[in-house]
Amino acid sequence: MNLKRLLSLILIATLAGPTLAAAASATATTGAKTTQGGADFNAWFDARMKVAQKAMSEKRYAQVREVVQELEKALTRVDPAYDDKSQWAYVLDFKRFVLYEMGDQEAAVASCRQSVDVLGANDWPYLAEFNVVRAARRACHNMLAYEQSAVATTVAQHEAAIAQIELCFKTVAPIEDVSVLDNFYETRATVYLKANAVTKNKYQQQLFDTLVRADERQLALDEDPQFAGIMKSPAYLNFKKEYKKDRKNSSRNTSDNKEST
Repeated sequence: MNLKRLLSLILIATLAGPTLAAAASATATTGAKTTQGGADFNAWFDARMKVAQKAMSEKRYAQVREVVQELEKALTRVDPAYDDKSQWAYVLDFKRFVLYEMGDQEAAVASCRQSVDVLGANDWPYLAEFNVVRAARRACHNMLAYEQSAVATTVAQHEAAIAQIELCFKTVAPIEDVSVLDNFYETRATVYLKANAVTKNKYQQQLFDTLVRADERQLALDEDPQFAGIMKSPAYLNFKKEYKKDRKNSSRNTSDNKEST
């Protein structure tokens, strides 16, 4: 697992989509907010997030952390109930990422737990400003899954990691493209691979299914030696054959139903 590559992709996935100003439009539901000096809070927030984004792109992580701390403190003052999910999502996702990059893995994981708790599942699936909320939650569930799987020594701990990665894959809205999940197949496959090794192949089907879907998405997981060997095995190749047959039959049945109506 190339952690550097994985984390970078997660950040890109989180930042993709509407501009900060557009994503912050959900603040209209929480009423007007101002800074301590009386300035418009949303405009100030947008400007500070752009500073953090520029510093992040230049890998000036100490500055990113400073701005994130400033923004988190300000949001705690003006929005203690976490009503503005999109603004909190930006801040908490930057917090998670910069902590990990600066070597504070424990704090990064704690930040993930905070994020999934306060952002919750009560977003609006057909509003684009909540895409960043879902992206932040996916990134956090992904990190929690990977970190829990890495240290798991019992079946229960592996199952906890599985629960996290499945939450990641369930956090998708109808208005989002399926590609928003592409960055997380590697973690999903890794989690199932490790769980499968300690459960006498209990999770072989889930592992194979993940690898087939990743291959279908052309995600090149077979570039990783641990997956490449599996994807050449007779058991996997047979699973892949049956998977494609089932998909073909399902597509044919759907077409037949449409014609009959």
